[in-house]
Amino acid sequence: MLDYRYRTFLVLADQLNYTKAAKLLALSQPAVTKHIQYLEEHLEVKLFHYEDRVLKLTKKGAFLKNQLTILNREITEILDTLSEHEDVPSFMIGVSRTIGEYYIPEHTCLFCEEKRVKIHLMVENSERLLQLLKDGKIDYALLSGPVNSDDLTAVSFYEDDVILTCSPRHHLANSTVSINDLKHERLLLREEGAGLSEAIDHQLKQDKKALHKLMRINRIGNIQLLKNYIKNDDGIGFLYHISILHELKSGELSTIQLTDFKVTQSFYLVYKNQSKSPKEVECMLDIFSPADTVECDDIPHSVEITNA
Repeated sequence: MLDYRYRTFLVLADQLNYTKAAKLLALSQPAVTKHIQYLEEHLEVKLFHYEDRVLKLTKKGAFLKNQLTILNREITEILDTLSEHEDVPSFMIGVSRTIGEYYIPEHTCLFCEEKRVKIHLMVENSERLLQLLKDGKIDYALLSGPVNSDDLTAVSFYEDDVILTCSPRHHLANSTVSINDLKHERLLLREEGAGLSEAIDHQLKQDKKALHKLMRINRIGNIQLLKNYIKNDDGIGFLYHISILHELKSGELSTIQLTDFKVTQSFYLVYKNQSKSPKEVECMLDIFSPADTVECDDIPHSVEITNA
């Protein structure tokens, strides 16, 4: 079990407010302060600091929070396993934000009555998930985008189109153009390292094109924020089709067809080489393949979702 002072740290790291943290912990505010002071002195690092009277984590504080969250989850899994009467396999699955937010809720059957397989989902960016997978912190990763590693096996379970989208007010809305016609447009992309950006860059290299020479580029890490900017006609952007279905149906977004540039991207189940049995991999593929091709009742399981 984690020391009680580390539990105090995690609550304060979430709340970033001593009064709220003390209330949640049923402690006095001085007690919370004392716990944090003890940790900072014991670890010889500064965990929190104030910016314009707002409490924030330091870089080392953020690192400690992330590692303790993983450790606390592992401790919980161990205790759960010890307390279970049946031997229920448990898997920690890391999923990219696109897959976690748009694919899994719409295309998979995760919530079934019986519990023969226990699934925990951690939502993170692709680069971070690959590192967690290599470090053995997660069992599998579900990633959108190419996976280039000799240490990992990647099996495709879904393929989606990458769509160039814009505001219905944009002058190119619902038109068909060449990618060279976009040289005066502002392009909004996901951050470097995201599967979507990797897929676009890979296709451009094959076509011997350089995106930065064609367009003005701004990168935005959050999908919803990126979509909001596009809706406001602040730029155009490439997005997975599954992530804009609602907006296309409601008329909040439109598309631009390109005559000379087409990108489709597979979603992959990724795991360390020779670390999984074929039967286990098949089970994972059945769980995360589109629900219309899977008999969900054949693979009952429970799910726990964590935003890391």
